[in-house]
Amino acid sequence: MRHVHRGWIGVLLAVALVLGCESVAERAIKPAPQGSLTFLFSADNQGVISSCGCPTNPSGGFAKRQTLIDKFRSVRPDVVTVDSGDMFPDRPNPMKVKYLATALGRARYDAVAMGDQEFGLGVPLMQSLAGEHKLTLLSANVRDESGQAPFPPHVIREAGGRRIGIFAVVADGINANPPREWRKGLKIEPPIEAAKREVRDLAGCDLIIALSHQPFAATQELAKSVPEINIVVSGHDLTILRKPQMVGKTMIVASGPVGRVLGALTFTYGPGASPDPALDMIGLSERTVRDIPWVMDLYWEYVKKAKGEPPPDWALGIQPEEYQPADDCTKCHEKEFKQWASTRHASAYASIKRKGKQDDPECILCHTMGYGREGGFWSMEDTPGLGRVTCQACHPVTADHSDKKIKTDPKRDVDARTCVHCHGLVESPDFDFNAYKPKIAHGGAEKK
Repeated sequence: MRHVHRGWIGVLLAVALVLGCESVAERAIKPAPQGSLTFLFSADNQGVISSCGCPTNPSGGFAKRQTLIDKFRSVRPDVVTVDSGDMFPDRPNPMKVKYLATALGRARYDAVAMGDQEFGLGVPLMQSLAGEHKLTLLSANVRDESGQAPFPPHVIREAGGRRIGIFAVVADGINANPPREWRKGLKIEPPIEAAKREVRDLAGCDLIIALSHQPFAATQELAKSVPEINIVVSGHDLTILRKPQMVGKTMIVASGPVGRVLGALTFTYGPGASPDPALDMIGLSERTVRDIPWVMDLYWEYVKKAKGEPPPDWALGIQPEEYQPADDCTKCHEKEFKQWASTRHASAYASIKRKGKQDDPECILCHTMGYGREGGFWSMEDTPGLGRVTCQACHPVTADHSDKKIKTDPKRDVDARTCVHCHGLVESPDFDFNAYKPKIAHGGAEKK
């Protein structure tokens, strides 16, 4: 994950219990007055088809978002759906990318910005997916080495009797944590320069929407510098706006990190209509929104096929020179072992098995040790001792480290950076290091 995690209690909006066959959020979607136009916006899906099912209120994910999009479309005749980028994952997973593209094509988004994560997967791959699944991927300020635009700069849609021009820009630098270079072989035009050209080309439209995949301060500067834009949809930023931010006559909306919120901006035209648009920010919580079945069918098909593929080679923090079960540490650390055995780390694989996600490679990665690496977890039949989050997750040494005269510093504190590889915003949205650490903390090492 590229975002720094510092605890996100309270980000979800309007959390309530699910009653009946429809979710709370679904029941809140009502028909709009005649002549209304609704813009649905999102960003930062991070490649999530279905939220992971971890116990800390998993939220976000394509399947939940599509439940709401389909509901809006069923009760409102004029709906435009856009996304400001990072729809796809930030690490290579060809099988998952294929299935997400399939879902995105069926979902019929009007426009999706090419974010740094899409460019990081490679222009040829994204062009191929766009062609195969009829995806409207936009980028107005990126050129290849020959000076050609690899993706359309804009698209024009018609809804509610109005022409709506939509274009997308991406930041002309690296704005990620950790930084990943995605610009190799590409020429990036300053976003404001590209936006000025786009509003000239879209001047005949009734509304112009910019999908701004850059830090929020740059998005604000874009709105200030190009006042012909009517709506700017922010992406690639942690900012959530519960009401639109006005910069002159330009409206900025932002749905925040990891796709946990769907925004619905509704304009009502005609006699007696309110001049102010109505904005609903709907949290995609497991407690409020169900996963739509047709996306889940694709998800389970992906999991089934992924089981037969080689595990992705993803790095998670510092790895030990050899993977060993926690039992190997009991010779010198019996008390620590007993304390560890009482934590959820000790039954990590069992927890995903209860959810039926024991074959999802991304779930296995964080609920076992060394999955996809030499000597690491393979299966509960062959490597049961590694089907847990063992001592080596926090202490990357082997059990004979004392014999090798490798001493761990008793004053060294496990910090949040150790944990966020797995307790990220996607997998563990309510994670708070200071609250969680006491649950796993134990005393110093026992001496022989």
